[in-house]
Amino acid sequence: MRVRARRMALNLTQEQVAEAVARTVETVSNLERGKSFPSLDMLEQIGRTLDLPLASLFENAETVPTMSPWRAELRAQLLTLSDSLADADLEIAVRQVEVLAQRRRSRP
Repeated sequence: MRVRARRMALNLTQEQVAEAVARTVETVSNLERGKSFPSLDMLEQIGRTLDLPLASLFENAETVPTMSPWRAELRAQLLTLSDSLADADLEIAVRQVEVLAQRRRSRP
């Protein structure tokens, strides 16, 4: 789930999210760390609070390679930031990432 990255992108604290979804800070923290799995109702509340479609809170574990928590966080931040870009800006961002990826592949 990408709750932490989205919360941080919106400059919200765990306390603010917890209050918005009528849960404890500990519950939000556990959710962000993958220590608990929320009910569908709570997921809907979190989606509304963070302005995310419900489906975006999940990733297909079969298609996502194992990665470090730091890499997962960076990936989630990149996806969250891309949601706020205009189409033209998103196209530029994609081209920049493609150049970085291509440079990485061409290194020995």
